[in-house]
Amino acid sequence: MLHSTLPTYDAWVDKLAACELPVLQYTCARLQDLQSRVDEISIRDIARPIRHDALMTLRVIRFLQMHRHVSQVTDVNTVDRVLMMIGMRGFIREFGQAVTVETRLHNDPKALTNVRRILARASLAAQIAEAMAGMRRDIDPEEVATACLLHDTVEIFLWLIAPRLAAEIETLQAAQPDLRTRDAQREVLGHTLFDLQLALVQRWHLPALLAHLIDERYLAEPRVRTVIVATALSRHLYRGWDNAALPDDYKNVGELLGLEPDAAYALVRDVTLRAGRDWHWYETLPPMALRPRP
Repeated sequence: MLHSTLPTYDAWVDKLAACELPVLQYTCARLQDLQSRVDEISIRDIARPIRHDALMTLRVIRFLQMHRHVSQVTDVNTVDRVLMMIGMRGFIREFGQAVTVETRLHNDPKALTNVRRILARASLAAQIAEAMAGMRRDIDPEEVATACLLHDTVEIFLWLIAPRLAAEIETLQAAQPDLRTRDAQREVLGHTLFDLQLALVQRWHLPALLAHLIDERYLAEPRVRTVIVATALSRHLYRGWDNAALPDDYKNVGELLGLEPDAAYALVRDVTLRAGRDWHWYETLPPMALRPRP
């Protein structure tokens, strides 16, 4: 565990890139159950638990990139397609056992709570983005959803390897409500998480499309904007339905989809309700449980 910031940008990238990728305990349990029924299930049965866990999603995509065959000329950008490439038995062989987030952080309840919360937030963002992309008749909504799952992985890594520094960023923002998140990150780490992520996606050899979709420098593009809007919306929902940023979020959803703010809100509400049914995956209270009753 890191207790103080690293001296250089490259040192941070090296440390984050070397981070072991644990997965949620609930994900492991679900996959072990499916493993016992491998002859009775489909690829989608395995893909569903993976798509609930951003860390497992990253593990799967990185695995295929690291073992890419010379004959593979196109990138694979979704979990379902990765599973089609390696097969269900191949997946179980490679990913049947993994260190869990709960084991990794068993001595740090605050860090564990925050990692679970970010993973829950990423799953909600992915579901919102997939619904938005479907309404936009996107060429492949699952690609947009996958990008959402990967968008905040560097924040998860920080809680895994340097929970004190991650907590320091939170404390700084709580003490100075007007302080921008990136300024707080820069003050504590010397760099923003976005800047570190730009280097990590290259180090991880992520598919070019996914790297592009999580890069807010291309915010003018509708697919990138969908990822960024859904990610911000999920973050704000987890802060409460009275969060001051939510009206602008609904407006952004409406502009992307050609909806009035009330219709955009209804879309978000319905997706959030469905996502809340999987709260036990993360053992964290979902936004729907905090929604005021009419």
